Amino acid sequence: MRKMTDVLKKNGKKIAAILVCCLMLSVTSCGSDIEYIDETGNSSSTSGDNGSDNGSGSSSSNITYTGDVEYADSENEEFQKFLKDYFVDAVTESTIDYNYTIKDGSKYGIEPPVATLGDPSMDKASIDSQKKEIQDQYDKLMTFKDVKLTEDETFTFECLKNNIELSLKLFDNIYFYEPFSPMRGLQANIPTNFTDYRFDDKSDVEDYVTLLGQMRDYFKGYIDFEYEKSKAGYFMADSVADKVIEQCDEFTADKENNFMIEVFDDRIEELDFLSKEEKEDFKKRDKEAILKSVIPAFEDLKKCITELKGTGKNSLGLCNYDGGKEYYSDYVFPSFSDSSKTPDEEIAVMEKRKQNLTGEMTLIYSSNQEAYQAFIENNDTLLEKYDKMDASEVIDYLIGHCLDDYPELDEIKYTANYMDKHMEKIMENVLAYYMSPAIDDPEHNLIYVNGAHPSGMWTTLAHEGCPGHMFQNAYFMSTNPNPVRAIMGNIGYKEGWAVYSSYGSLEQCDFGGSEYAKEFAKLTKINEDLGYLLYGRIDLGVNYEGWTVDDVKDFLSSSGYGTDFAEDIITTVIGDPGAYLSYTTGYYELEELRLLAEDELGSKFDAKEFHKVVLTAGPCSFKNLRTKVEKYIYENR
Repeated sequence: MRKMTDVLKKNGKKIAAILVCCLMLSVTSCGSDIEYIDETGNSSSTSGDNGSDNGSGSSSSNITYTGDVEYADSENEEFQKFLKDYFVDAVTESTIDYNYTIKDGSKYGIEPPVATLGDPSMDKASIDSQKKEIQDQYDKLMTFKDVKLTEDETFTFECLKNNIELSLKLFDNIYFYEPFSPMRGLQANIPTNFTDYRFDDKSDVEDYVTLLGQMRDYFKGYIDFEYEKSKAGYFMADSVADKVIEQCDEFTADKENNFMIEVFDDRIEELDFLSKEEKEDFKKRDKEAILKSVIPAFEDLKKCITELKGTGKNSLGLCNYDGGKEYYSDYVFPSFSDSSKTPDEEIAVMEKRKQNLTGEMTLIYSSNQEAYQAFIENNDTLLEKYDKMDASEVIDYLIGHCLDDYPELDEIKYTANYMDKHMEKIMENVLAYYMSPAIDDPEHNLIYVNGAHPSGMWTTLAHEGCPGHMFQNAYFMSTNPNPVRAIMGNIGYKEGWAVYSSYGSLEQCDFGGSEYAKEFAKLTKINEDLGYLLYGRIDLGVNYEGWTVDDVKDFLSSSGYGTDFAEDIITTVIGDPGAYLSYTTGYYELEELRLLAEDELGSKFDAKEFHKVVLTAGPCSFKNLRTKVEKYIYENR
């Protein structure tokens, strides 16, 4: 999902101009070498020059892979049974999970669950039970620690081990969990969870209406938790509460004509397996469920947040709570970045990166002032050719012109739609999002575009479509992965790939046939990179280092931005800690692995083969991904 606020985009032109003026005298201190800290904690550097060959394949201090690992020749039946049980438990936890993951459960020996939103209980007994269930899964997994498995099974074991260990850290202080955060909360995701619900047969429609009828009770479980959090001193900051209240007001503004009613009515008319009478009955039941369950759920939430507003003990970042800094470091940061670096190491990476990016911008200015000036003067219109195209046209163009450096893949079937006008408002900070198909129904890829943001369609659809999210998912699924691997979240990997590949697509953009297309591509990438870095660095500053509003303003000012949106950014990063790390750190980690491969392989490096390694590995932590990249390097020296 691509998120970038208007205020960030509008400041892009300004920062491009200011940073060059500030840094023209510091070109020599911003060389092209990129310093990074690898996943083993060693500080390294590489020039990224893929034109030099390191020679005869001698070993490198940056590579630990030796090729001497022995794997089983056939799959372990007990391990495969464990994976199947794990998969079944995961996809049957709620009907929504099942609907989005599987089209035909019989292919996996799974019966569809009775329509349920899941268990919303957040009392101590329920939380202890959830933790025990995860711990039991982990203990069962670890019985295979010293068992000889196939190479694929071994990788799956390591990925699952990493993810479960991380999920257990959520329970270090459950009060840090926020079920109603502005970006990731229930109220923020109800619209997409239901407007994109798949209707394959009548039972799906029946389940859908049943789920809506459960909504008020489902919300109640988490609303009760908010009162408990308040008593314990962990209620959300007032600025975040205001945002949640605003979301509730937006959703309930026109009850009788709620957009979910309108969307359902339109979708139901397209279902040829329902009779006219059945359609009318479902429409009536759907509206009743919206008016008697869903809207009251949002009203209950607003009442709760309004009553509790002001009871929060902390108006800034997580680190201002007792144990909050450790929680951010041990759970939030790795959960959203998929990095095994520490926040301190990542801060160093970001500071160095900011210096490098501004140095690159300055070098472009110094070498071609005409191109730079053209970029500044025409920044808003450089890609308007694609902004005026239909979303499907842009995606098709990207597929036809920007996949030369990626492994071959059969035709990707997809649908690109524009959000409902109400959805545009509710998801105002989302430019577009990709909805992956059920794992047994790969042809139904779905991309939704926010028509309220008509600019930036090239990078947005490269990010969501090809070579971004849609291509990544389609390629990985083409490798026929174990179903457990297919449901792994690893958002740092996913968003990191989408950012990385969307930047790469700029190199194939002609920018309207401009003679400065090469320079425009570099400057556009730098501008976007700096924008994401802004949010990622402030997230770390506020939630890990304890930055105040004044600290954020100082950072914005020194970075060439205005300071009038400092409080908005703080609300974003304290409301949803870590959210932007998926885009920043996720991208940096992937770029770091590419630079490592380029440096080690020199002229033997092949971008298509590198991308094949990354895509075949699939969603995982970057520590796990590095093992695959190191193997690729070892075998190709």
